[in-house]
Amino acid sequence: MDSRRKNDVASWAHSKIPGFENFTAFVRFLIEKRLIILFALAAIVLLFFFWNYLKVLVVMAMFIAIGAMSMLYNRWIKVSLGVEFIMLGLVLTSIAFGRLPGLAVGMVGLFLAEVLSERFTYSTFVSFIGIAVVALTAQNIFNQTNSITATGIIMTVIYDAVIAPGYLLLGSNAGRTALFVVTHIIFNVWVFSFIAPILLRILT
Repeated sequence: MDSRRKNDVASWAHSKIPGFENFTAFVRFLIEKRLIILFALAAIVLLFFFWNYLKVLVVMAMFIAIGAMSMLYNRWIKVSLGVEFIMLGLVLTSIAFGRLPGLAVGMVGLFLAEVLSERFTYSTFVSFIGIAVVALTAQNIFNQTNSITATGIIMTVIYDAVIAPGYLLLGSNAGRTALFVVTHIIFNVWVFSFIAPILLRILT
């Protein structure tokens, strides 16, 4: 009974799948589809040799998207709150993959966030300066502290120390600036205490 069932399955496969009726037809199928097969093999080879680069790009894209989406609430809530995930992606990418990827994640993430939330102004360039400072120094701080929590909190404080005077010089309200700094530090203390350690273990 089992052998007959297997023969029936094989017969069904040969009859239903085009190009597999016999060995000659199978060879002809391979020749006809040689370009598709070559492209598939090339993709597998490239994936094997360049997986590390692809992984970096995927992680960067993920952090950029999360960072940009995390600030969408600014379209409807006109209060300067420091609730965002751009700092998380910026610091983690800088530590795991280097300064340039971290800088790209921070810059692109913030740019998209400001455009999507319709808040792109001259003060945004002050934030870009803060992001550059964090991207360039995060690895050094992490090497000294050996703690993603401590590094993230220090980077948040440094970032706020860079941008707050710039915002005030450009005419931002002192109360709104203070509210942003306080909520930004509190939120990132939580983020780097509970979320960042898990993500860093995954990335490294």
